[in-house]
Amino acid sequence: MKFQKINSRLKTRLIFFIIIFVCFSSAIYLISYALKDKISFFYSPSEMQALDIDDKQLIRVGGLLKENSLRLENTVWYFDIIDEQEISVAVIFEKTLPNLVEENKGIIVEGIYKNNILIANTVLAKHDENYMPQSTIDKMKSEGIWRGD
Repeated sequence: MKFQKINSRLKTRLIFFIIIFVCFSSAIYLISYALKDKISFFYSPSEMQALDIDDKQLIRVGGLLKENSLRLENTVWYFDIIDEQEISVAVIFEKTLPNLVEENKGIIVEGIYKNNILIANTVLAKHDENYMPQSTIDKMKSEGIWRGD
């Protein structure tokens, strides 16, 4: 069986697609390499205990602000974030807290984890759970994880 010669038009298309593929692959690799130090990971306090976190890595921790843990000393905020397993992470924050930050409410903190303390540079208060759709609230109540009224 003889192989037919690939005509020149098909050859140029094939070469064009190979060049485009190599360019896109290179671009994706370069972008991901440039962003590798800028990506912050989201963890719960219980997940943080199981991980070996670099003290220079920027991380995000989410959970509830532990009751009776929020205190202000010399313009520095100290508080704990707790999750469903009742495991907490101590946090230090040297800026002004957002107005929505309240005990037993959702909070996300971004910073560096050093010596079992999260030194935060950003604190985000989650909105009130009353804004959830009723179907989500019903599902959370049936699973026993609803912390609302």
